[in-house]
Amino acid sequence: MLLSRINRLRSEERGSALIAVLALAGVTAIIAVTVGSVSVSSLRFSNDSIAIVEARAAAEAGVTAAELALTTTTGCSAASGVFTSTTTPKYRVEVSYDRGAGWVDGCPTNDATQVRFLSTGFANRTVFDGSRVEDGRVVEAVYQFIPEYVEVPDIDPAVYAYSIDGVLKKFVLDSADRSIAADVQIKTGDFECSNNASVSGDVVLANGAADLTSCTINGTLHVTKGAGIDGASLITGDVIAGGAGVTGTNPTVRIEAGTRVNGSVFAGGNVSILSGSGSTVSGNVTATRDTSTRVIVANGSTVSGNVLSSGTIQRNGTIGGTQSTAVTGLQAPVAPRVPDWTDLPWNVSSTADFQSTTWYQQGFTNLVTWPAGDCTIGSGDARWSALGSYTTPTVVDATRCTNGIITRNNLSPNIFLQTNIVFIADKFQFDKLYFESSVASTNRKLYFIVPDNTADALPTCTGEAGNIYLTSEADIRPSVSAFMYSPCEIQSDRNGLRGQLYGGVINFDQQAQMTYVPTSPPGVDFSASLPPVLELVGAYLGDRLSIREVASGG
Repeated sequence: MLLSRINRLRSEERGSALIAVLALAGVTAIIAVTVGSVSVSSLRFSNDSIAIVEARAAAEAGVTAAELALTTTTGCSAASGVFTSTTTPKYRVEVSYDRGAGWVDGCPTNDATQVRFLSTGFANRTVFDGSRVEDGRVVEAVYQFIPEYVEVPDIDPAVYAYSIDGVLKKFVLDSADRSIAADVQIKTGDFECSNNASVSGDVVLANGAADLTSCTINGTLHVTKGAGIDGASLITGDVIAGGAGVTGTNPTVRIEAGTRVNGSVFAGGNVSILSGSGSTVSGNVTATRDTSTRVIVANGSTVSGNVLSSGTIQRNGTIGGTQSTAVTGLQAPVAPRVPDWTDLPWNVSSTADFQSTTWYQQGFTNLVTWPAGDCTIGSGDARWSALGSYTTPTVVDATRCTNGIITRNNLSPNIFLQTNIVFIADKFQFDKLYFESSVASTNRKLYFIVPDNTADALPTCTGEAGNIYLTSEADIRPSVSAFMYSPCEIQSDRNGLRGQLYGGVINFDQQAQMTYVPTSPPGVDFSASLPPVLELVGAYLGDRLSIREVASGG
């Protein structure tokens, strides 16, 4: 009995031990699984954390690359406004810009005010599926975009007239250099042009109206008042008319009798494009004053572009574009840009006076003074012959001459100029004016100046000041150009004039022709009274306004 009992107790102890062993094995397995899961999660978390840093760094590298591109001469060369990198660091930068109406995708235009980079950076390491950084990290950077303007230098006109006298009949104004327009600027008064006269540039009237009949303007006609154009005239640029003083139903711009305007018409009042031989406006027509403004396109006439009116449109002819009536918010035509008169004084009584002049400061260091008395120049005059011997830019002071400088028809020989020469006298009359350059390939410049000693920005034709008169034989050779200035009248009856005219009054006779060669006096800004013209030539990246991480990619 006792032995059986001992055996049974031993059997029970072995079973308990087995259970304990199995329990310990289970606990160990659970611990192993738990430790494994924690290790994998820790590894994933660690990998993601490092990948996030890599992706964010790549995104910031993309911002830096885009910033560099927009601050160098290469500019925004990204295809479709997207910079990409396929090597480490890997990024994709989307560029957009704002001109005041919201973000637009793509490289910025020069008139944008802000630029934005959305840069998505990608980790260099492999990441697990479902990782927090699988689609990268996105950084947004916003910058100012600064427009870059340059001042456009004003090119002095071929003809500046404070006022103009008479009608330009058969007058021809062209330019020696076709790339430089031969403009006419008139400060006060009207402009009349007829009989196949032509101007190879703009005609700008600061306070006047234009009346053209069979006249060609190879540029823009810009007036403050009205413009009447007929007789198959041609305007290759625009017609801009402010409409000042034009009242009632009178047209501010009237185009008829087969006239052609290759540009657009912009009028501060009514516009009439009348029938006849098919008057044509190749561009748009814009008319704005009030609700009574009317645009008439008569039968047989054509406007190829759009017609906009603050009032009504009467269409009997052809309008190729859209028609818009009762348009609000149309801007009035801009004012013509004509500078004030520039006074050129001469008050020289000593060497010190001369050395203080602009002429001297600009290199005209040789002063020749003609004595008092008669300065009528004929054949063999020693004063005239001496002009060919000067080799340093020279000023000839002829203000003591009794009647100014007069050249007679028998004037000879031709003077071969070795330098530029300024003549200052109270008046000039040229019956003959033959100059040539001593070197055919070098243009020599002549300046004929009637001084204006009253500093009031107005032509002062009083006292000794007088006119400049060019008769039928006052030719200027191709190797010479002349600048003529008088606060009084410049009258040209010559078809061989080369250079520029600047007069209180300009008068062209019927056979007058002129070739524009820029010859303005050095050191004188004839456009100083006008605000500068600025041209938008580019833009550059300014200060960074903000940078932030906005989201994960994808």
